[in-house]
Amino acid sequence: MQKKQLLNAHTPFWLIAISVLIILTVPTLIKDGMFMDGMLYTSVAHNLGNGIGTFWFPQFSLHNLAGLNAFHEQPPLVFGIQAIFFKLFGDSMYIERSYTFLAMCITAFLINLLWKEIYRNNESYKKMGWLPVILWITIPVCFWSYSNNMHENTMTIFTLTASLLIYKSFRVTSSPIKFWILAGIFIFMATLSKGLPGFFPITIPFLYWLTTKRISFSKIILPSLIIVGVPLIIYTILFLIPESKESLSTYLFKRVLHRINEVPTVSNRFYILLRLFMELLPQIALVIIFLLIAKAKKIQANLSQQWQEAILFTTIGIASSLPLMLTLVQKGFYFVPSLPFFAIGLSILITPIIFKLIARIETQSKNYKILLILSAFLFLSTSTFALLQKGKVSRNKELLSDVYKIGSIVPKFATVSIPPEIWAQWDLQCYLIRYYTISLDVNYINTYCIVYKNSNTDSLVNYKKINIQTLEYDLYKKK
Repeated sequence: MQKKQLLNAHTPFWLIAISVLIILTVPTLIKDGMFMDGMLYTSVAHNLGNGIGTFWFPQFSLHNLAGLNAFHEQPPLVFGIQAIFFKLFGDSMYIERSYTFLAMCITAFLINLLWKEIYRNNESYKKMGWLPVILWITIPVCFWSYSNNMHENTMTIFTLTASLLIYKSFRVTSSPIKFWILAGIFIFMATLSKGLPGFFPITIPFLYWLTTKRISFSKIILPSLIIVGVPLIIYTILFLIPESKESLSTYLFKRVLHRINEVPTVSNRFYILLRLFMELLPQIALVIIFLLIAKAKKIQANLSQQWQEAILFTTIGIASSLPLMLTLVQKGFYFVPSLPFFAIGLSILITPIIFKLIARIETQSKNYKILLILSAFLFLSTSTFALLQKGKVSRNKELLSDVYKIGSIVPKFATVSIPPEIWAQWDLQCYLIRYYTISLDVNYINTYCIVYKNSNTDSLVNYKKINIQTLEYDLYKKK
């Protein structure tokens, strides 16, 4: 009986972790409406999945963005992966939402795998992978990102896998080279998902040497060369192929450098540090609270063995975030791939404390049963609440109403005219493309035209208004 109880000791906490994952993301994912960038990316992937565009030259709409003949705002890998989901499962809006949810689940699984590797020699702490998962997903920008179709979600899978392989390679007794080669491949995939930020795991061998001192500096030279060399070799090959060379060159020189030089999003390079601190503030506060509890209850938490790991993973998170300061193009969700490492580093600091608190619950069978029942109820209630959100709208409610009414009239794959002032309404463009593959054009040469409600219609003498009771826009058709 005691053995069975010990085997299930962490079940309530895993149920709590899963409940938190669900309640912070699924109620938004299951509703209609999505952040513009996420809808932009899913529109491109949806087109690719339906045969519009190619892997190296994906398409958003008739005119794409920035006057380019293809969509090069991001490298193409995530579009290619998500396009497979559309090919296999159809056009439902829940395809991209399922993809995002799956990315979150895979990331949580990888965090747990890395946690088990950290505590490979400590059976008690090894089972507490739910702790870093909870600290990770409760970071506000983290669950926001996984409530939308951000490319950082996929990139995190690749960078976290690469980091796990590199970390594991320094703890195995033989054949570490295979880990370094695989890590290099995953780093390549991370960079082909989101560009240069995906290279940050190449710093891990140096950080491992610097923080743990378990290996000599000479021992990190070969792994560093392999980890860096593999993606560079792959990119060298791709730049020898005309199609991939043109695509990657356009992304790098016409989009990345253009944004860095001409389209800043912040006025201070230190913005990203302040934003990162504010995002991690709840987790830092939680760690401080548990340290105070330990002091009050006189719980001895020997951190001498784990302190090096805590510093290592925190510095990996910093290594991922600090390069974002090099430009004035900074957004909070850019550092989402760094968050698993901060969550792991902070969790290590309080693992001994929480373990001893859990042990006290385990010794009291009645308390354990109550906790198990409450956690099961939490799981069922959060799942039910999330499912009840189906059919609701999370954002752009009036706009979506107009889009569905317009889409019921305008044929799929059509091009619709608009006045120039509507061109920058990217939410409108994204929803029309994603749900009806309808492109917009600023020339009055098309059968249909969309204008703002109550706008000047002097230029629409050749068009007649269609009365479909829209809320924000009016639809016209040529006479």
